[in-house]
Amino acid sequence: MSIMDVNTLLKERSEDFKLEVLTGYGGLGRKITVADINRLGLALAGFFDHFPYERIQVIGTIEHTYLKHIEYDDQVKVLNKVFSHEKAVSCVLTRNLEPTDAMIKVFSDLNITLLRTELNSSLFIGDLGYYLDGKFAPSIKIHGVMTNVYGLGVLLVGKSAIGKSECALELVKRGHKLVSDDVVNITKRFGRTLVGSSLELTKHLIEVRGIGIIDVKELFGIGNISDESRIELVIKLEERDSVKQCERVGFNECYTEYLSVRIPEITIPVVPGRNLAILVETASLNQRLKNEGHFTARNLDGRLREELNKK
Repeated sequence: MSIMDVNTLLKERSEDFKLEVLTGYGGLGRKITVADINRLGLALAGFFDHFPYERIQVIGTIEHTYLKHIEYDDQVKVLNKVFSHEKAVSCVLTRNLEPTDAMIKVFSDLNITLLRTELNSSLFIGDLGYYLDGKFAPSIKIHGVMTNVYGLGVLLVGKSAIGKSECALELVKRGHKLVSDDVVNITKRFGRTLVGSSLELTKHLIEVRGIGIIDVKELFGIGNISDESRIELVIKLEERDSVKQCERVGFNECYTEYLSVRIPEITIPVVPGRNLAILVETASLNQRLKNEGHFTARNLDGRLREELNKK
């Protein structure tokens, strides 16, 4: 299970989320263990059944208004009940709300970090949830090349020296984007979406046999790179002699699976003289048509059946 702390959140996203620390600096090392976020809600009224203590807690306008309308001692009591728990992490005040005296006392005494953001509760929870989801999402690393062709995320796989990097280089020259070469980090995001990205150490780099390692960003410009891309098509490159059966018409749909998510897959035989980049471009455009419900092979099959029925 992935684990990070409050201090990491601040270092990575304090500017994006407009976060500032109000008190409880001793709690910056507390561990964040789940991606979910919680608004205090009914807990302020004393209802704690199934309360998720392990989540980052949010106090918005409604919760803040309620706390201001109860006595100081009652505020201290209910806040202590929530944040004295061993799993308590941190609390965030939204909309630049001013902390009450009870908040300052409780969070200071318990060494729980009290943060504040100028964002409204809905926007902050959405942004923070997306960030944490990426941090805690299941992931795997595979050998391959990740590109973005005509806005479609294409993962190239195949054995070493089959031509994946050279194909990616040609795609970059033709105006498409490199995401990762050699090692692709695949992350499963919410909505059963797979996202491919590069290792930080090899970001923007391609190894080309005979030339060496090149920096795509420096050679071709920032427009030809992308830090990550959704994986929407897998193209398997295989030597022609090892391909048992090659799709000729495109009627049959094949899939591969990563992290229990199915992704369309096609196999392209590699032979001398074939322009792999053009084939990948064509496959990408064809997949975009399929995503919009247009299947050329099926449409042709339908027209043939209509002609046969006329006779």
